[in-house]
Parts: sequence; structure tokens; C-alpha cells
Amino acid sequence: MIVIQEMKKAFNKSSYVFESVSFTMAKGEIVSIVGPSGTGKSTFLKCLAGFEEITGGTFYIEEKEMTAIPANKRPVVMIFQQPFLFPHMTVLDNVLYGLKFQQGSKKEKTAKARDFLEKVSLSDYGAYMPYELSGGQQQRVALSRALVTNPSLLLLDEPFSSLDNALRQETRDWVKKLLQEQNTTAIFVTHDIEEAMIIGDRVAVFGEGKLQQIGDPSDIYYHPKSTFVAEFYSDGFMLDPVTFVHTEKLFILHKQESYARSWGANVVHKRMKHGKIFYDIKLKDNQKQLTILGEDVYQEGEELLIGIKKAEDVIKIK
Repeated sequence: MIVIQEMKKAFNKSSYVFESVSFTMAKGEIVSIVGPSGTGKSTFLKCLAGFEEITGGTFYIEEKEMTAIPANKRPVVMIFQQPFLFPHMTVLDNVLYGLKFQQGSKKEKTAKARDFLEKVSLSDYGAYMPYELSGGQQQRVALSRALVTNPSLLLLDEPFSSLDNALRQETRDWVKKLLQEQNTTAIFVTHDIEEAMIIGDRVAVFGEGKLQQIGDPSDIYYHPKSTFVAEFYSDGFMLDPVTFVHTEKLFILHKQESYARSWGANVVHKRMKHGKIFYDIKLKDNQKQLTILGEDVYQEGEELLIGIKKAEDVIKIK
């Protein structure tokens, strides 16, 4: 349904924000985009929405090229970090505004808007003003206003960043469920790697001015294809410029055990989670800090030996 080919954006001739971004999306698929600040994630969304002009490449929705179509003519809706509701309008009128330029009677549009407020569990809040709602409720209204137009592509630019942790988790679970129920094709930008894995059917990792890798969230986590992805997205460390070891392949070793490779480390901190002990350790060779699972009781500052049991537990990165 969505085809993006060799898209790139530059604000001046000598420096690209991103380049050579290519991927496709199926109807109803959600792709999470994650990467450090300044890697062009939000700019990429603005290019798809038509708020920024692309420097090169093409963008198709259902085989129709979008590149030259103005933002207000594209079947694309973008939700930002803040809900940007109209403060002088009621909740119902804010949702109705999304249907302002669509065909249909006022009665039909009102019924559709009320239906979406019910979908987002705000059916009793139609007469409320935005300032009377919580942050999470305001984002639900913004989502309703976007989805009521039945967009071909929904873009979400860190929509939960202003919410506290508990509300953020509740809202993102609810949003994913709604997008799946509506079979909405969406691209979701976040700084949070765990959030990207939860929301996205696939994850796209942006970094160093390009799309580094796109694929199943767990596949990227366990099999990074570049040093950047290994260090930013996955958990583990680089043995050398082309060899990566995932944290889950590391064990605290005892002298009588056989192993393929080993490294000395010091315990920085120990903590309990879900009934298991985890150790934050620092490697002696390169001072890389990792978190590994342990069974024996070690103290902070104590030396230990970690290693891999099989040589094939290392991943070669091109």
C-alpha cells in the first residue's frame, strides 16, 4: 500500500538530514521509527505529510505518487507530541472538525464523530472543553479527530512524550489496539526502544543520516546488521569492528566450566526484577557497561568472569 523509494531530505546542499530511505508497508501495518535525536525521524514524517518538501525520491500511496500533492490534498494525517486541540471548541466539535472538508450531512458527520468518541471511551465527554480533560484524554480526542477522516496513512510523532510513565503505558497499549481494530496503516516515531518494539509490527532504526535497518523488532534486537544498530538498539558489545555478542549469550563463568571466550568484569550494581537477580557490570578491557542475569550472589565491586559458551554465539556484522 505504501511505497517509499530512495527518499532524502537536505536543508542545504552539503548536508542531508537523511538519505536513501526505502521501504514498503502493507495495509494495516504499523512501523515504529526509532533513533537518536537529530536523525531526521520527525522531518521524515513531515515529508510524508507534505509539510516539508523532499529533496529526492518518491512516495506512493496505493500506486498514486504523493510527491507533488500538497499536504491538504494527501490522504495522510499527522499527530504531534501535543494534541493541538482547538481550545474554544468542545470535544465533539474538535472531532467534527476533522470531517469539515468531507462530504455528508451535519447529522451524518455528528453521528460519525460520536461513534469515534465512543471507540476511545469518551462518549460522555462530547460537551467538555479541552482544558477539562487529562493529557491522555486530550490525545484520545486528537486520535479520534485523525481517525474519523479514515486516512490512508496515520503519522504519529512521539504522541505520548508528554504523559507520565503509567499513563504513557496505558495510552500506548490502548492506541495500538485501536489502530489494529481500525486496520489503520501507521508510522510511529519514538525515542523509546521498548515502546517501538511494543507498538510496531516492524521497527525501522534511523541513524547517521540513513535508515540503518528495518524488520521484525526481535530480529533486529538479536541480529543487528550494523555497528550503529548493535550499539543503539541491541544489548551487548562489539568484540571488534565486525563482531557482536548479545548480552543474552553471556554467562557468569566458573573456572571448571568450558567456554569459547571470556572477559573480566566488575559488578557495578545488582538488582532484583521479576524474582531474578540482574547485575550491571563493567568490562575491564573497554569499560563497556552491560546488564546480565545471574544466579550466584555477588557484591558491588566484586570481580567476575563472563563469557560465551559457543563460538557461534558471536554475530558477524558487515
